[in-house]
Amino acid sequence: MMVKVGLIDGPVGAGLAHAVLACSDPQALQSGEGGHGQQVAGALLEHCPSAGLLLAPVFDRTCEAEVGRVVDALHWLAAQGAQLINMSFGMATPSRRLASACAEVATQGVLLVASAPARGTPVYPAAFADCIAVTGDARCAPGEVSWLSTAAADFGTHPLIRPGRPDLGGGASIATARMSGLLAALLEEGHAPHTLRARLQSMALHIGPERRHA
Repeated sequence: MMVKVGLIDGPVGAGLAHAVLACSDPQALQSGEGGHGQQVAGALLEHCPSAGLLLAPVFDRTCEAEVGRVVDALHWLAAQGAQLINMSFGMATPSRRLASACAEVATQGVLLVASAPARGTPVYPAAFADCIAVTGDARCAPGEVSWLSTAAADFGTHPLIRPGRPDLGGGASIATARMSGLLAALLEEGHAPHTLRARLQSMALHIGPERRHA
C-alpha cells in the first residue's frame, strides 16, 4: 500500500510531479526545480520510491516562513491523510502554536520527523516530544542509521545529497529526508508508527554521537 508522506518545505519541480498526490499550492510544482524542496523530496524518494508525496510549500526563496504557515501546513497534511510528515528545517525559538499543532497531529497517528543540529542547542519542532529529531552523521552510508540520543538529536543518517560528493551539499535537512524515506519504507512493510523509534534503535549501526577529532 502506498505510504502518504507530507513535506513542509519549498516548491518541488515538475521533474518529481509523478510522485505528487496533492499540493496545497499547485503553482509551486512548476517553480522548485533544483531548490531545497526538490532536494529534500529526491532524498526521501531515494529510500522509498513508491511513496506518494503531499506537498505543503511554505518557504520563500530566503527559506523563511511564518510559524502560522507551518501550523496551517501541518493541519492540511493531516487532513489529506499524511502518515508521516517531514520537516527539514529548524527554528531557534519554541512556539506554543507549533507545539500544539504537532501534538494534535501526532495524536492522529501521524509520524513527525524534523531536522536537528548534531551539536549545540535544540531547535524546533525537532525538540518537541512528538517529533523524531534527525541530524546528519558522516559515519552512516545511505540507508544506515545511528542512535545518537543527544540533547539535540535522536537519530542520524547519511547527510549528503549525492554520496561521495560533499561539494554538492547536504546536511541535517537531507539526512532528515533520508530518514523519512527509511521510515516510509518501514510503514509500507506494515510496521506500526508507534513501534518505529524502537525499530530505528534496533537498526542502528552506531550508538552515541560522532567523536570530535583533536
